[in-house]
This record gives sequence, C-alpha cells and structure tokens, in this order.
Amino acid sequence: MVIFCIVLSLALLALLLRIAYSRRHFHLYPAAKTAASLGFVATALACHAQSGVNSGYFALLMVCLLACLAGDVLLGVANLHAGFFSRFFLAGTVAFMGAHAGFCVLFARAPGVRLRPILALPALVAGAAALCIRDKRRFKLKKLAPAAFVYALCVGLMTSLALAGWLGAPSPRSALTAAGAVLFFASDALLLFLYFYHKKRGWLRAANLLTYYIGMLCLALTA
Repeated sequence: MVIFCIVLSLALLALLLRIAYSRRHFHLYPAAKTAASLGFVATALACHAQSGVNSGYFALLMVCLLACLAGDVLLGVANLHAGFFSRFFLAGTVAFMGAHAGFCVLFARAPGVRLRPILALPALVAGAAALCIRDKRRFKLKKLAPAAFVYALCVGLMTSLALAGWLGAPSPRSALTAAGAVLFFASDALLLFLYFYHKKRGWLRAANLLTYYIGMLCLALTA
C-alpha cells in the first residue's frame, strides 16, 4: 500500500507539473495542487497503518500535513484568481506558518536534538530575508515584508531542528525528516524568487513544485 501511495503521489506531481505549464489547462491548477497534497497525506496514513509508530508523533505530523494541504489549496486559488497580495495568499501563508511551527515542535522532541547550536541557521535565514526585504527594487514584497521575515525565522528553525535530529541520532527516519525539511526550505526560497523577484524565470515553478512535494513525501514517509 505504501509503494502504491508513493507511485500515486509522483504521478499526481507529474500531472501538476503538466498543468502548471499549460495555458489551456491552468484553470485546473488549484485542483491539481489539492490532489498532489492528498497524495502525501495518503502516504502518511499508509505508512502509519503499516508501521504503527508512536501515535502522538503521528497525530502532530498529520496536523502539520493537513495545514500544508490547506495552505497549498489557498496558494493555488491565489495563483488562479486573486494574486499574491490577496487574502487567499495571506491565508495560505498563515497556514504554512502554522505547519512550520508544528514541525518545529515535532522535530524538537526527536532524540539527540541539542537546541543551542541550531539557533545559528534561523538567524542566518532571517538575515538573508531581511536583505531581500530591503531590496525593494528587486523584490516586490510590499505589505508582505513583515510576514516574510517571520516566515523565514520559522522555516530556518524548522530546518535546523530537523538537521540537528539527524546529526544527533542518525536513522532512516531522521534522514527522511532532514531531507524533507531541507527540500521544504528550498521550495520556500524558490517561492520567494518565483512570486516576488522582479525578473521571472519559467523554470522556477517546476523547481518549487518538485522540491516541495518531494520534501513533503519524505516527511510523510516518517509516519
């Protein structure tokens, strides 16, 4: 069942990539993003049914995955109808920020995590975000600038916690967690350039989708 869900998730991702670059079918973009997100949710359910790992871990993981699903749907709607400064985009950002906060709690509870050394990465990420926010000629964030700074802190902390868990207690699960978090981090960095950089690059959407959904699949496989 797990293998089937993985294959299904990758097939839905391939379909999403096709729709993302099709003018004729782009109206299906929110639905395709929803289906792709349901793929990693189904994978998590299948993994948990097979492994039966700690129910507390699984419950919080599912909350995070469902928050990501909600955020993904809202960003898909913003792409199609409302734009990147609409209430849909802001609501999607809030949903993803909640997911990142949940992942931080989840990863901080992993064995081997030492909190003090991991504070460097969020500080570096927030500093980089601050530089981008100040460069108003290249990055058109407008009223989203404060939210982008807070979001960068959450993403940096989540990623550093996942890496700390892997380095402190290497295992297949901690490796999947670290890989998923790093890919999630990369997708958010790409999203900044995809939506708000003054020069648009066609390949950025594919890179953003690939890093995000494969990262989420890695996290789902830890269930």
